[in-house]
Amino acid sequence: MSERLTMTAGGLAVRLGGGECNGARAISTVAAFDEAGSGAISRTGCANCAPCPAKSTVGAVLPAQESRVPTFTAGRTFQHALCVYPYRRELNEAGFFPPLGLEFVAAVVQRYARSLDLVDLRMVPGRTQSFLRPQTDLVCFSVNWDRDREFLAAEIRSVPPGVLTVIGGRHATEDPDQWLTRFPNVDAVIRGDGEEAMDEFCRRVPLDRIAGLSFRRDGRIHHNPNRSMGQLRNDLYPDRRIRRRKYVFTIKGARAGIGVDSIATSRGCPNHCTFCSFNRNPWGEMRRWTARSPESVVDELGEIKARIVGFVDDLFTHDMDRVERICDLIIARGIRKRYFVNARLEIARRPDVLRKMEQAGFSMLMLGVESAHDKTLRSMRKGFDVARIRKHFEVLRHSRMFLHGYFILGCIGESRSDMLQIAPFAHELGLDTIALSVLRSSPHSGLDELVANTPGYHVAPNGKIYSDHCSVEQLGELRRRIYRQFYTPGQIVRIAGKGIRNDALKFLPNILLHLPHIAAASILDVWRRASRRARKRRLRRAGGEPGPASHGAQTYDPGEGPVRAGSPKLRAVVAAANPRGLRPFVYI
Repeated sequence: MSERLTMTAGGLAVRLGGGECNGARAISTVAAFDEAGSGAISRTGCANCAPCPAKSTVGAVLPAQESRVPTFTAGRTFQHALCVYPYRRELNEAGFFPPLGLEFVAAVVQRYARSLDLVDLRMVPGRTQSFLRPQTDLVCFSVNWDRDREFLAAEIRSVPPGVLTVIGGRHATEDPDQWLTRFPNVDAVIRGDGEEAMDEFCRRVPLDRIAGLSFRRDGRIHHNPNRSMGQLRNDLYPDRRIRRRKYVFTIKGARAGIGVDSIATSRGCPNHCTFCSFNRNPWGEMRRWTARSPESVVDELGEIKARIVGFVDDLFTHDMDRVERICDLIIARGIRKRYFVNARLEIARRPDVLRKMEQAGFSMLMLGVESAHDKTLRSMRKGFDVARIRKHFEVLRHSRMFLHGYFILGCIGESRSDMLQIAPFAHELGLDTIALSVLRSSPHSGLDELVANTPGYHVAPNGKIYSDHCSVEQLGELRRRIYRQFYTPGQIVRIAGKGIRNDALKFLPNILLHLPHIAAASILDVWRRASRRARKRRLRRAGGEPGPASHGAQTYDPGEGPVRAGSPKLRAVVAAANPRGLRPFVYI
């Protein structure tokens, strides 16, 4: 898949335990599930007491509350819930988006907890243990990415025994057995979108009746059937008041002082692009497009304080009549913000809605162009060819909105010269900005099979696809070259002019105020990149010529992690992993 702006509403893995006594005997959360007839995963009291028979205060099934803002009622399941996003760094340099998936789950848990804390470890100092209280009886982790493995494992294991601990998200969903096997304190995984399953969990629906739940019972792991994707709820969206820090636009890690937020108004994608997993859930089933009502969307927009809002929908513009209604409501309610959205090129068929989007404050369309060649577009099943792209842009280039184009490098069958056509093609179309991703195979995308049946193509351990004629490192070099070709001085002037037409000058005072920090961070970033390149050159000189596929790169040893190019260990890893003499797997 290509790297896009998207949101994963993660499921959660759960340890069942007890609450704080506060002078009385502990009330076991597990006992409440036992009374509901599900059978206990493990019967433990809190850290202070033996298993507690006093279950009457939590035995009743709590009805789901319709009000989005929780009010305290007696008999609530949890004394203190802690929701943690357990990552320290961003996936990319523009690190300013909140963990919406976890925030949706927190909005559910909030209705069943006396108190709740939401912690994004990218934004606040400390570790999970820093936010635990004596009365904490539920901890939820959102595990969406395969990164920071050691840190992530330490955070999960840091939750003390007797606490109901929750892990989930897309990465956890892909292999729930791993989490239940490696972490004894993880007793269940809620797979897929977590809101409805977590609501049932909090309402004490018997464990074996909660679709999408994997759990441990009697020393064995059980997997319930997958949960089908239902209609999105209009009354459920994040409570931004519980965030600990404001999310702002960042440049090279420096905060620019411009508030940014995101919103999820639909999920799924009705299209069938071969490289993309947005139209499938993590276990490969087709995910139908489903959306919230326009009224619900605009209600949430009215509560957002940030001046820039990103719609993280996989495809916001699938229903253009719905888009038009959202625009009408934004204009009628006088909500003045700037928005950016993922869109298909077919949006050009509705120039009337395009004009209304401009009036409502939409400032950027992020469009999947992918390739400049018909053969690639056909193999991707994009549903359009180069001629159709050109025709759509005859309409789109007249829009006041920024046009941001996604392209993919390393597509099967494309040569280096084919990929170098991206910059001229993007200029011809009138794109303002572009983003280049390396083709990546994800579970159930079907690309693994395609690569296996295409001689000369391989999949690296991190999922990136490379070929005998273009290694992963060479794809990275090609990406930098295309960026230089596209972002000419004239193109930068064009971007600046369009920014002025989109009221970018309103944000200039904030940027000027933070300019020293931005400049320092940019200089530091340049120095770090130069240091890395110099270190790679020294390694090449010290280790000989490791070959064009691994120059200056890291190769993954499944047992011990990355190893340096040119080292004796590298040669041993390559020999073991590639007995047929294929080029070694590399990271950029």
